[in-house]
Order: sequence, then structure tokens, then C-alpha cells
Amino acid sequence: MHVANLKDVAQMAGVSVATASLALNGKGVNEKTRERVLECARKLHYVPNRGGRTLITGKSNTILMVIINSTRYPNLIEKSTFFYHFMQEILHVANLHNYNFHLAVVEWENPLLLEFFRRKVQDKSNDGMIIIPQYRREYSFLSDLRDFPTVMLNPWQECGGIPSVLVNHGLGAKSVALHLIENGYREIAVIHGPNDHHDGFCRKTAFLETLARAGISIPEEFQFESDFTTQSGYEGAKQILSGPTSPDVIFCANDYVAAGAMRFLHEQGLRIPQDIALVGYDNTDVAEALHPRLTTVGGVLKEVGRALGTLLFDVMGKVEPVGIQKEIVPQLVERESCPPK
Repeated sequence: MHVANLKDVAQMAGVSVATASLALNGKGVNEKTRERVLECARKLHYVPNRGGRTLITGKSNTILMVIINSTRYPNLIEKSTFFYHFMQEILHVANLHNYNFHLAVVEWENPLLLEFFRRKVQDKSNDGMIIIPQYRREYSFLSDLRDFPTVMLNPWQECGGIPSVLVNHGLGAKSVALHLIENGYREIAVIHGPNDHHDGFCRKTAFLETLARAGISIPEEFQFESDFTTQSGYEGAKQILSGPTSPDVIFCANDYVAAGAMRFLHEQGLRIPQDIALVGYDNTDVAEALHPRLTTVGGVLKEVGRALGTLLFDVMGKVEPVGIQKEIVPQLVERESCPPK
């Protein structure tokens, strides 16, 4: 079976191979010629040879997002829609630049992690990279990437000046604490994220510090470390309510944790918010689906994706930003699960 090539398209359209190439790339030809070439390409089911284009231009027209997981915790890409929302926006930015978008998931514990990044830089399979490190680990090895177009989300430490986008989860969690204080909640529990996870640590720390400044402390029996999954939210609520006293509100590490906590409360015949109020985080699709609808923090996932994609293409375009280039502050979204007392 003959697979159509560029010469076949040019011959059918009655133009030179060079003109056909320009038309398919949207450059240097009039609209009538371009439409004729595109129509011939469609009839022949022509697919451009990206490998050949890479050899000619030195570019792959592909960007790569790398999410670094940990073997200590569940794979959140499989357990939630959190990453989907900002990946969708990165893909949109890539499409605007006629670029492909690839995803890779690696683990911090992999002894060949540095080799993975070096290989991705050297094999020319992508023109730029977005790194989502997630955990509070040693990042210094990433400084080796400073000469390759690379951006990061929420770096825990300086990484050789790699440009980055920061989501200020400290201010997001602070807004929850202030909301609870202002609305009369005093017996407060928290099902927080992993202590070595960047976002989880920032949320927990800011939340507890804001309450402490108001003279409110949370006893150890009202604190539970989750892994951001629904099941850990269920287990957290179960443990917190196993003691002699109960909180009047539980702040959860994310909306999925809140969903698990809500399931346990419903099973115990407890009413939300009349008996115990709930607050989540991230404002994912889960927050609107729960009953009652979940008070949460967020609404910034798409903004994060746009910011990461835009920053990467700025860097690829030879703009040379260093360090944090954009700070995004999540906002409190008030719904029925946590009204004033």
C-alpha cells in the first residue's frame, strides 16, 4: 500500500514540492493555493513526517510536562482530576503555537531520575519542559537544566534560577482559617496533606499558624495526615471522631479528602453542616457534585496551566526570566457545607 508523501500532494495540487510544504505550514502562499494544497492532502490522507521536519528545523514542535511522583504515596494522576484541569490549559497554549504536548510521570526514588532528564534534553524529542516536582525534596540536580527551556510549578527551593509559577497555598489556607474564625467555629479539626508534599505542607502550616495567632490551637487528636485520596479522608474523619469530643468543622487537604470525610459523616448519621461543617481545597468538579455542595478554595487550576504554558513559550522564544515569574493566589469559594454558625 502506497503511503502518500509530500511529492504526491504537490503533484495532485499542480504546485512544486516547496510550495506544497509552505502551504501545509501556512506560510508564503496565497489563500487559494493553500486551500487547494490542503484539500489534496486531505484526499490523499497525507500525514506530515515530523521526524523529517525535526531533522530540517532542529525542532520537534513538542513540549513535555514531567510530573514527579513518590512511591510512598498513591499516583494522584489516577486518583483525581486535579492534574487534568491545568494540563488541558497547557495543551491549549501548545495548540496555539502548533505544538504537541506529551506527558511523562517519574518517581523521586528512581536512581536514574537525573539520567531521565538529561536524556530528554539530549535526544531532541522535545523543545521545552514543564516540571511538577510536588514533594519537598532536594532539587539542586535540576539546575543542570538551566540551559534548556524549562519551567517549574511550586519549586520548594532555588533551582539555579529556573523560571517558575508559584501558587500561594499559604494565603489560600489562611483564607479558610479566617473564614472559620469570623463565622464562629472554634472546635476545629484538620485532615491535612502529606508533610513532605509542597502543597500539603504549605496549606497545613499557614492554617495552623493563622489559627494560633487568633488563640486557637488544634489538639493532636484533631489532626490527621492524609495522602490526598478519598479513602484517606474517610479514615481521617473516622479517627478524629473516635475520641470523646467532636469538632464542629473539619478542614480537608483537598476536595477528594473532603468527599471521603463526608461519606463517613453520612454513614454515622451526622448532618452537614448542622452537626459538623466541612471545607475542602482545589475547587475541583467534586466540590460541586457533593451534597451539600462543598465550601473550598481554588478556582485557579486553569490559570496555573495557562501561566505555565505561556511562561514556557516565552522561555523558548529566548526571553530569559529567572526565578518566580507569576504568583497565583487561590480564593475561598463559599458554599453550603460551611455556613456561619
